[in-house]
Amino acid sequence: MVFSTLNFYLGIRLMYRYFFLFLIFLLTSCTNYLFVPVKAYPVTPDAVDMMHEDVYIRSVDGLMLHGWKLFAEKKTAGTILFFHGNGDNVSTQLPNTFWLPREGYDVYVFDYRGYGESEGIAELDTTIRDMESMIAYVAGQLPEDEKLIVIGHSLGGSMAIYSVAHSAYRDRIKALVTVEAFSDYHDVTQDVLSKSWLFWLFQWPLSFTIDNTYRPLDSVALITPIPILILHSKSDEMIDMYHADRLFEAAGEPKMFALIDSNHSNIFIKPQNRKVLLDYFSKLH
Repeated sequence: MVFSTLNFYLGIRLMYRYFFLFLIFLLTSCTNYLFVPVKAYPVTPDAVDMMHEDVYIRSVDGLMLHGWKLFAEKKTAGTILFFHGNGDNVSTQLPNTFWLPREGYDVYVFDYRGYGESEGIAELDTTIRDMESMIAYVAGQLPEDEKLIVIGHSLGGSMAIYSVAHSAYRDRIKALVTVEAFSDYHDVTQDVLSKSWLFWLFQWPLSFTIDNTYRPLDSVALITPIPILILHSKSDEMIDMYHADRLFEAAGEPKMFALIDSNHSNIFIKPQNRKVLLDYFSKLH
């Protein structure tokens, strides 16, 4: 009986030890939670008979970053740079991008470090820096009289807010469109952790392990006079609507907010959501 009781308490003690080791692991590596690199390409543009080419750019610290240029069937509208979300790559984002070349747009989409064929490990600082290199590359491919439209989905949209606001090439950007973006890295981390029974009690302290240096809410007002369109769905199961409300309130003019009907990921599967975007593009000067 004594040994059984002792073993029980030793087991409890061991369980707590492992639990706190687990917490320490989370506290030291939680920043990487923002990125969920996807390497495989389940589909390529060939599957939908789309002309494309591989694009490679060198990061400022020497890594090779890969992307695709999707060629417009007939370029009549412009050029788009699309920044994908944290659990996607250039391939898995095709449902959101493949239709744009049919509407007359050339589309560039790049993988962040560690995604697809891009080298390295994704971290917030270096990814933000790489996004400036991507903007610079695409702007350099355009005629002098053409400006670039930037679209960012989810994490890509939140990072794009900072990138566009601080870009040295902002005079080459025609508009920014965010799709299901969040306003604050701490808050979105807390939102996600609160949905888990395992992490519910720790949502507040763990959220502060995420770097909030590039907080979208601090940068969105700096985008003006570049037009911004904020798209969000009440049915988004990942990013709550209050993020879009806060971003829109803080943004400077010209700005526009539009509700869409979508889950978090496959936004432009629905024709009505495509129409919202195309109608907005038609009003840009």
